[in-house]
Amino acid sequence: MRVMVVHLHALSARLHFWVVDRDKGTSACLPRPLSPLSILHTDYQPDTAVPHVAQMIKPTAELLGLNSEQLDVASPLLGWVEEPGRWTPVALLRIAGDDLPRLEGGRFITLMELLQVPVTERLLMRAAYEALLGD
Repeated sequence: MRVMVVHLHALSARLHFWVVDRDKGTSACLPRPLSPLSILHTDYQPDTAVPHVAQMIKPTAELLGLNSEQLDVASPLLGWVEEPGRWTPVALLRIAGDDLPRLEGGRFITLMELLQVPVTERLLMRAAYEALLGD
């Protein structure tokens, strides 16, 4: 399972995505980037049980240097990503609070900066936007 982390300001509705600059490019997926050959599917139906995204809150909070109470599940499933040899669910976690936190190990980007991430992640970001703000 992968997660994307966002911060949505309650009054202005300004949306920021957390990204990490890695050796092979920028990625919004945690704890590791998607494969460069990944493809987003919205119609995939797994034949096994899928763990709930809530299990990702504590390790993601630790990775970001947050308290786990500062993260909540914004969308349990943005989509399924087909990677070489496996299917990966991607969910959305939201940082609570009005102020954009200062975190180490990455940076926040806005919708205007989406070209920095791979196409599959951009499509997931679109799904995140729609989940949070409607289409």
